[in-house]
Order: sequence, then structure tokens, then C-alpha cells
Amino acid sequence: MADTMKLVVLLAVVIACGGSTVSAEELFMVGGSEGWAVPSEADFYHRWASDKIFQVGDILRFRYKHDSVLMVSREDYEKCYTADPILVYIGRNTHYELNRSGYYYFISGELEHCEQGQKLAIQVTSSDMNASSPPPPDPPLKPVFHCADSEVPLLCYSEFRASKYDEY
Repeated sequence: MADTMKLVVLLAVVIACGGSTVSAEELFMVGGSEGWAVPSEADFYHRWASDKIFQVGDILRFRYKHDSVLMVSREDYEKCYTADPILVYIGRNTHYELNRSGYYYFISGELEHCEQGQKLAIQVTSSDMNASSPPPPDPPLKPVFHCADSEVPLLCYSEFRASKYDEY
């Protein structure tokens, strides 16, 4: 009888919460133990991402040496075009928060590396979206410029965000 009562209470809590689950941001180490490097197989990053569910608020961590991470458009991703990135990250440890639903495209800043498969395309869903429904279209993007102290005299990059409310 006590077990039945616990089950009824648990069911009531789930119904009261609308059946939704609480999700916390998740940190994804891009490439797992391999990190962000030229892969041994061209589809390595595709396979790495294929069994993961990325949601708004999750964080991608890129670990690398002597390389960079570029966020690019789909067209630039497909062509490994490095000259017109949306974002440029240099260093060895980049964290990127997935701040909107939709598709994200990342490539190495080294053309040869990208051509050898060092690129990542992911789809991000809102945590409250039904897994079977498609994500909404990407919102219009607005440039946001950042400058930071670094080993180089001045490091600046532009970032495109969906709205002014997406700023850190």
C-alpha cells in the first residue's frame, strides 16, 4: 500500500510539472579524448556528435593546440571556407554556449585540417521542445563585437547573436 501511495504522489508531481523534465546545462568535450584536432577518419566529428542531444544552454568545449575554431555559415562549412567566419577563437581551450536553437557549424581555421574532416555540424533544440518537432527557423543575427586581453596585443572578434538579450 505504501508503494502505491508513493507512486500516486510521484505521478501527481509529474502531472503538476506538466510532464516536463528539468534540464541543466551540459558540458560537451568536442571530440571526447581526441579533442579538436585533425581526425584519423573524415567523419569522426559527425560520428562523435551523432549520439548526443544538444540543447540551448549547453556548452561546447574545444581543446586544441596550434589551431583555431571558426563558427561559420552552412555554405562555408560545406566548402571549408575560412575567410569569412562569424566567430574566431584562438587559444587552447574554447568554451561556447549554445544560446539558441538551430544549426551550428564549426571548422578548423586551418584549411587543410578542415578538408581532412576537422569540422563539426550540430543541431540544437530548446529544452522544452518535443524531440519529434523540428526546430524553429534561426532568428535574424546581429553582430556583437568583443575585445579581450590576450598574448597578442589586442584580440577582437565579432559574434552574431539572435538578440540583445543573448549577451553574456
